Amino acid sequence: MFEVGQSGTNRRQAHDALLLSRAHAPAPPDERPRLTAKEPYQVDADLEAAPGPQAAPRTPRLARLLLAALGIGLALGAVEEAARHAGHAPKLERLARLMGFGIDQVALVGHRYAYDRDVFDALDLANVRTFAALDTAAVKARIERLSWIDTAELTRVFPGRLDIRVTERKPYAVWSRADRVYLIDRTGRVLAAVNGTALPDLPRVSGEGAASEAAGFLATLARYPEIAARFVEAERVSDRRWRLKLANKATIELPADDEVAALEELTRDGALMQRVAAGSATLDFRGPGRAAVRSEPEAAVAVSASASTPGS
Repeated sequence: MFEVGQSGTNRRQAHDALLLSRAHAPAPPDERPRLTAKEPYQVDADLEAAPGPQAAPRTPRLARLLLAALGIGLALGAVEEAARHAGHAPKLERLARLMGFGIDQVALVGHRYAYDRDVFDALDLANVRTFAALDTAAVKARIERLSWIDTAELTRVFPGRLDIRVTERKPYAVWSRADRVYLIDRTGRVLAAVNGTALPDLPRVSGEGAASEAAGFLATLARYPEIAARFVEAERVSDRRWRLKLANKATIELPADDEVAALEELTRDGALMQRVAAGSATLDFRGPGRAAVRSEPEAAVAVSASASTPGS
């Protein structure tokens, strides 16, 4: 290629001539560079070649990672549950935390009356510290069994946060039972005990069985505004019938089997309504065909009813 003893100038000129000749002359087929194993950024075809049919789109990398993480989490959960019974839970728990499945933070929102500690107790974080071991369906059920909680939603926020959003039940009435007073919701569920000297402005019911029957009866009573406007308390008697107590010390004894018919009779009869408006009297609709009116402290007086009512 180069002769020994050439000067530096001659060697440079010969070198430049060789480069130019190689640049303009195509290399023999057997001397062209060959692609072996694919390296980063290598391509199999020239850039100017016509594009072939497009390959089917691949699953995005993030989706593949999420699917892999889900699979690992499920596998770890099963293994951790088995290991818990075998006494190897601490080691697997540490492994799960190292792999990003640890529960490091819990955020609770949506509650006003429910206690934080009750919700966290339902999570059982003392024993469940990883997402792999978290049974979300069981935790949701335990949270929703708390007195104030209506619904609960659990969401994982990567990498290690658990968000809990709850909705609370609404107080509907005040229920007196024996010497205790409770807030109840529309279904009759007891929400909390309250101080009897500072009751909220809600309808009041009392007696055994009154909580579960309150919503239906109060909805019926609302159809008779002349009575509802004076309503103070509805007492459930023997878990069979209602006794209405009005603000003017009038009391209405309703029958066990057809309270609607009794209320219809009362509101249609002008004389009876005048007696209700006067107050300090008991109107008893339990007798068949008659309404008994007792003035306090007068003796009972029978008053003919305009329509018959079933007995108690």
